[in-house]
Amino acid sequence: MASINLGKIAFSWKGPYNAATTYAKQDVVESGGSSFICLLDGTVGVVPVVGANWALFAQGTSSVTTAAGELIYNNGTGLVALPIGAAGEVLQVDTDTLLPVWGPADVRSSTRVKAFPASVTEKHSQVNTYRTFGVIMNDDSVRMWGDNAIYKLGDGTTNDRSYPQRPGFPAGFPGAEKLYLTWNASMHCIDKNGELWGWGDNPQGQIGTGDVTDQSVPYNASANALNSINGKVVTHLAMPGGTQNSHTVIALCDDGTVHSCGYNGYGQLGQGDTAQRTNFNLVPAVTDIVDVAATRETHTAVFAVKADGTLYSWGKNDEGQLGSGSTTQSNLAVARTTGSISGKTIVKVFCGPGSSYALDSDNTLHSAGRNSDGQLGIGNTTVSLSYAQATTDVAQVFAGGYDYPVVMIIKTDGTLWACGASDYGANGSEPIGDRTTFQQIDLGQTVQKVVHGGSGSYNWAMALLADGTCRSWGYNSNGQLLTGDTTNRLLSAVNTVPTGNATIVDIACWGGTSEGSVGLLASDGQLFVGGYAGSSSLPEDDDENSYVPMPVPF
Repeated sequence: MASINLGKIAFSWKGPYNAATTYAKQDVVESGGSSFICLLDGTVGVVPVVGANWALFAQGTSSVTTAAGELIYNNGTGLVALPIGAAGEVLQVDTDTLLPVWGPADVRSSTRVKAFPASVTEKHSQVNTYRTFGVIMNDDSVRMWGDNAIYKLGDGTTNDRSYPQRPGFPAGFPGAEKLYLTWNASMHCIDKNGELWGWGDNPQGQIGTGDVTDQSVPYNASANALNSINGKVVTHLAMPGGTQNSHTVIALCDDGTVHSCGYNGYGQLGQGDTAQRTNFNLVPAVTDIVDVAATRETHTAVFAVKADGTLYSWGKNDEGQLGSGSTTQSNLAVARTTGSISGKTIVKVFCGPGSSYALDSDNTLHSAGRNSDGQLGIGNTTVSLSYAQATTDVAQVFAGGYDYPVVMIIKTDGTLWACGASDYGANGSEPIGDRTTFQQIDLGQTVQKVVHGGSGSYNWAMALLADGTCRSWGYNSNGQLLTGDTTNRLLSAVNTVPTGNATIVDIACWGGTSEGSVGLLASDGQLFVGGYAGSSSLPEDDDENSYVPMPVPF
């Protein structure tokens, strides 16, 4: 039987490394808290590091950390230290790197709602989402529920959620400042640092990823150096308010710049052409902007107000919605001075699906564009290519309705007024009829806010009154009036929404056609919902409509 001579196999411990010592192969030394084995005879003056002369024999921890409270983990290439976290933080796994990080505790004490989506608090009277809704909680986290086609809920799945869930923001997310929801498409969030996130459907690249890949969890567009919003503080989005899926996103930053991304079939990106963009680009020719708004998806017109009161507009203009005096499309931002806004200082701009409303510094409202149902409030149903004065003493405008539009305003004295389509008496008319001028809806006290939902003539409305109660009227087949039944109601039959002892501080509605869903936010942060419940549009487990306010468990 043959013998195999393996030679001498032995390690020789030489203690701490000494630069003056000559080391032989298989000598082991200590250096920097770790042990190294010599690979070459006659090694001298070569500091032990992984290389031709030395190999790591055993890694120690003193070379990684000596700080109290730090944790040591393998990052894939070696041991590294995780610095001690802040008080109250818990150890989590980062969704991008899959490595340990510290983050805020997900505790059950976060059961109170802080805010509704900005898409229903800033510009529009309803959130046009398909059976999906979400809120910002008191801890600045986001909770969403409902239909989850195309990753609308941002939780990495397409499973409907019958109870509020967190979108998959990574560890270290600073919390949400504003939430924007759209129809069956992309959703967006501005975080506490002014960075813009998006998730969901992305066929036009409106999320700013540089491609058209759908995003199953929130994507930080501000962190992408190819986006012009990189390094800027985003303060507001001009989100179209219709029920189509060709989306343009217009972002306003705190330095007064405007940036655009996504669909551009009508020049709504303001880049001088009709080419789609999958990264955000600076909109040229507009600076010092303080307010932006947009009309509807696909056929989008965009508006921007400069700090000096100049109104700019660009994009779709088939019905004169740009207020330019013509129906010529504009692929670049152009200052508008036609009609009644000539010489006026504009402070805010609002949009319906094919019309625009400019509010000047004297609280006078001017309107232009589509006027099929008298929604411009100028006394007729004729398209207005230039701005015409609609009414005075206006504080807030709630323009919505994809079709059969109703426009509501709150005047400076707190009274509620409306014009536009009359279907189911949502405009306050009795007997029912379209209103071509703004007429008062007398609810017996001043109004804090109004929402109105429905499309395809299924109009209804709800008002939040000064005393924290709510009144509702109009279409009610899915119980969206929250009056305990499904009976349609004219203004004279208005009932107070039963909210018990709760004082309501904000209201919201979502859905399209007849599928009206409603949210009521109480002063203590409790959320009540009601109305249509299909596909978990209401956060409960059996998709049954609720005809009275239902408390939401978080």
